[in-house]
Amino acid sequence: MSELIEKYEANPIAKVSLSDVTEHFKGKAVSKLGDTGNVSVVNLSDMTETDIDYDHLKKIDAEQDSVSRYLLEDGDVLIASKGTVKKVAVFHEQDRATIASANITVLRPTADISGTYIKLFLESELGQELLETTNTGKNVMNLNTKKIVSIQIPKLQPLKQAFLIQRYEQGLKDYKRKITRANQEWQHIRDDVAKNLF
Repeated sequence: MSELIEKYEANPIAKVSLSDVTEHFKGKAVSKLGDTGNVSVVNLSDMTETDIDYDHLKKIDAEQDSVSRYLLEDGDVLIASKGTVKKVAVFHEQDRATIASANITVLRPTADISGTYIKLFLESELGQELLETTNTGKNVMNLNTKKIVSIQIPKLQPLKQAFLIQRYEQGLKDYKRKITRANQEWQHIRDDVAKNLF
């Protein structure tokens, strides 16, 4: 066990198991993904560092009954449970019915714990180490769902959660704006250089 986890476990702050504040389920095994269909599917590759790439989700045709128990809701936390990279994302409601693929564990907050707060904790250095303790895979990551929901997170007051989330989201917005601007400036320079090459 790492020093960071030992320190955290010895810390007397109030903690709560994810199993006590969320419902959880695995995504659905799907085949024949395409560009058309009535249900969108979030795959591991759609989970980016900061969000979910909703614009490029693949789709399937499915009866509503066959996917009803897998339908994602606003605020659900998606954890990549297989693959090579630990990823965590929060789902935001879409116009189309959306499910997660089988390589993803879904946590649905049931208490006064925000999905975004769970994501922020699991993405922290401590959260990443705690997720690593749930890994039962050898060469490829395989996070055990029972172990994931046994992870204890600090029981923060809703007001403090809201403050941290607001700070994070404002910072993310600024970060995205600066990246867009930097890309535009870089493109402008490349175009300018290209024009003057001959």
